This record gives sequence, structure tokens and C-alpha cells, in this order.
Amino acid sequence: MHARTVGEPVTDSQHIDNSHKSAPSLRRIIDDILVGGNPRVLTAHDRLDRPVSWVHSSEIYEIGPLLAGGELLLTTGLGLAGLDAGTRRHYIRDLAERGVAGLAFEVGRSFDEIPDEVIREGSARRLPIVELRQVVPFIEICRAANTAIVSTEVSDLRLRGALDAVLHDDMASSGGVARMLEHISDAAHCPIVLVGSGGALIAAHGVDDDRSAWRAVDEQIASVPIVARGRHIARLFAGPAGVSAHAARAGVSAHAARAEGSMARHLVAMLLECASGPLTAALVRAGSGRSAVGARLIEELLAARPIRRADLFARLSGSGVPVSASAHIVPVTVESPDPRMAENALVRAASGLGGAVYETVDATVHGLVVVPSATDEADPHADAVDCVAAAFEQIGAHGGRVTVVVGHSCPTIDAAPGPALSLAVAASLRTCAERLGAAVESARTSGSARRVFTARALAADAAARTIAADVRDELLALVEPLMAHDRAQSTRLAHTLDTHLRNGCSATRSAQALHIGRQSLYQRLDRIRTVLGFDPTQPDVYGSVMMAFAVSRAE
Repeated sequence: MHARTVGEPVTDSQHIDNSHKSAPSLRRIIDDILVGGNPRVLTAHDRLDRPVSWVHSSEIYEIGPLLAGGELLLTTGLGLAGLDAGTRRHYIRDLAERGVAGLAFEVGRSFDEIPDEVIREGSARRLPIVELRQVVPFIEICRAANTAIVSTEVSDLRLRGALDAVLHDDMASSGGVARMLEHISDAAHCPIVLVGSGGALIAAHGVDDDRSAWRAVDEQIASVPIVARGRHIARLFAGPAGVSAHAARAGVSAHAARAEGSMARHLVAMLLECASGPLTAALVRAGSGRSAVGARLIEELLAARPIRRADLFARLSGSGVPVSASAHIVPVTVESPDPRMAENALVRAASGLGGAVYETVDATVHGLVVVPSATDEADPHADAVDCVAAAFEQIGAHGGRVTVVVGHSCPTIDAAPGPALSLAVAASLRTCAERLGAAVESARTSGSARRVFTARALAADAAARTIAADVRDELLALVEPLMAHDRAQSTRLAHTLDTHLRNGCSATRSAQALHIGRQSLYQRLDRIRTVLGFDPTQPDVYGSVMMAFAVSRAE
């Protein structure tokens, strides 16, 4: 799981325009309904996947103003008989400008063949023209096609209603966001991925791992924003499997599945739009059992509002978390597929310390853990930050897929009566939130199950995002030979070196983190030195190479 910028987003209107809903495509109507007319497509072969909103027959020359766009028009050309070539071209031009999906032209009655000027104008205007080489009853074609269009729209509305009902049931149950994504994925028959506004992967369903989730985002067929109180807090993506899965549900062939790509996209976009409201409510609602006083305190600290020391102590105590004059307040930021998982992890970790207050803001849990002095009897000078990090580590599998950033400790001893302590706590809390993206990226690139990080350990990653472009390029050049080698040879030398440096160049710890033997590690390190041309573990370049990897993670 990691954070990043998700390409160039498609505009919301492109994703949620349901004017045609999932209407049958022109290709499907040609293959399934016009087949009796022995159809042959003459122009605009790349426009056959356009949805058809209605099928209409007319021999009126001035039919254009009566059309709304999206129709397939059937004609024998009777209205064009006796007209000159320029007038016929105007007829085709008018249909194209009206947004007509296509023109089916039956030959054998008014014309033995479609006039050349009609074909040339249709090609120039990218209007699909289908030649019907056998006489077919237009009324039967209209009835069959329009029945299919209406049936599809009714089916879509039923599917949307069913999804809306089950999502509202999820809001009242204990399934949370993860269960909601499962139901959205089942309805849309494609992978569903939820990404936070900062680029962090919040949750996904229908994918094998985080890499598959990001591939679904990159190849998205639809997405909608998740907006709370006028702010974009996340985005919901549907992966490409929805096209073939939708076709499989309908029982059509692989060729027909490709033909129905546009239809599936409209349907999936409609379902995502339906899901956005319940999902927003689930993301922003408060967790059960939290203190309203503590939640309000977190909100004010995030807004950097100054609070006097006495008031800070009183509000913590009023939240059930008493604090002494010799304790430490340690801010944390916790994220998981479901905010309630993060809340439970925070409560569990803090239970062995002095307790915690927290609030969920935009699907991310922000909290304060109070650490009494001399928490570790064996080591009375134990660092409060390490104590909190260790408490989260001890949760292990019980914490689920939870990513934690533990902030800087704020000691209460000798704190001035004014707002200095609260401002320090607020600054540390915001630092945790800002470095959450670096934490999830580090969890992804480390290849380990580690998901607990301290803000001080992520300081280099934060600095990597702010350095000058020329320095960034210089640092990247240090490790680019390894990355190029990995791309060409499918090796993991860069990952090996990064892990080795992070483990203080300890062969034992590095081998354990990489799940390889020490001898294999030594062989890889020899290869790394050969590829780079220098020893990256030497003290004079150690820091630069570590910063180079931090920059690569920030790219």
C-alpha cells in the first residue's frame, strides 16, 4: 500500500455522465438486430461502440431538427431521391451535427446503391453509415431495438436501487467501508479501489494485492470523487475488469464483450455515483465509544487553535485520559481500509499506556496517546515515542492492515501555562498527517509487513520532497544504474541495498528482512558494488545513497 499521484484524472463529467446509461452500442444493434438486412458498415468503423439511445425510421429530408442525438436512423433514402449531390451532403452533415449515432440505409427500393456523395460525407463527418442489402421491416427493427434499450435502462435502475439498499444496510451493520466496497464490486463486476485525497490507498476489493489495486487505478474505466463538507476526501475507482465481467454476466461472447465496452463504462459510472453518498457517510462518521470532548480537542489541534496548558489537561482528563505534569503526549495518525479498524488499533495500543483520545477526519484517525513517566520499569529513561511504536507493533495481526505514524513526543513537565504545549502537540499531529503518505510508500517499497513508523524516521522522506531539482537529479543518478539493471535483468538489487542501508548494514538483520541467507546477501552486495562502481555502504556516501532512495520513493 502506498501513496502517489494518480496520473491525469479524467474530469468528473466524463465519469458520471449517464445520459445514455448503459444503452446498447451501435455494434451490438448491427450484429444482433440488423442482421436480417445483411448489413455492411461503410464509414466510421471506429465509432461503432457509441451507445444508441433510440432507433427511429424516417424518410423526411428535414429530420435533423427532430432528433435529440444518439439515435440510429433507418431510411430507404426516399427523401433523398431527386435531390442534387450538395443537398444530400447537407442531409448527412446535419445528422452528424445532431449527434446521431448512425444511419442505416436500405438499398433496393429508392436506390440501387448508396450515393457516393453520401458515403464520402459520412466518412468526412465520422458518421457511421450502414448499408442494408436486403429489405427488412423497419417497424420490427425499431420494436426489437427499442425494447432492448428500455429493458436495459430498467435493469440498470433496478441494479442501482439494489446497490443503494445494500449499502445503506452496510452503514447500519459492522461491515464498514470494506464490506461496502465488496458490494460495489459485486454489483459492478470489476475491481473497486478507494484512494485518499493525499494519494494513499485506503481500501480495495477484487484485487490480489496493492500492486494490482494501483494497476486498476491506472487502467480505470470510471471514477467518482468522495466529497464531504465541500472537500474532496477520497476518490473511488473502478478497474477494467468491469467490461468483460459485465459481458460475462450477460452471457455474451468475448467479441460482444469488447463491443459492449462503452455500455459497461456507463453502467459502472452510474453505480459508482450511487455508491458515493453512502460511502462518504461511512468514511466521515465518528467511531463508536469515542469521547466527544476528545474529538473536539483533536479538531481544534488540527486547526492549530491555541489552548492553554490547564485547559488542555482538563479536556484530556474530561475525555477519560488523565495527564500528569510529568507525562508525555504523543500524537499519532492511523489509517486502514476502514476507519474503525484504525480506531480499534489505537485504542488497543494505548490501553497499556495512559490512554488516548482520537477523532476520524476525512477517513484518517488522528489521536493523542498519553505516556506516563517511567512507563518501562526496566528502562525508566525509555523514549515515549518508542513506547507508543512498540505498543502498535505488539498488536501484530490483531491490528489488521493498519498504517501508523507516531509523532514527536511533547513532555508536559515544565510546560509553560500558556498555549506553547498545545501548539507543539498540534505541530506534531500535523507532521504525522503530512508524513502518512511517505509511510504507506515506505511500507510498499520495503517489502516487509512493517506498518508502524515514527515521524523522525520519515524526516528524510519528507525532506526528499522539498529538495531542489538539480540536487534531486544528482541523488537519483547515484542509484539509477541499479534501477536500470533491475529493469533489464528483473533483479531486486536496488531493493536489497535500500533494505541493507535501512538495517544499519547489519548482514543478519538485512538477510532476515529480505528472507534470504547471509551468503546470498553477500553475493548481491558484491554485484551491487560492481554495477555502481563504488561501495555504497562506506560512511562517506552512506547518507547520500539513503537520501537517493528517499528521493526515488518521493517520485
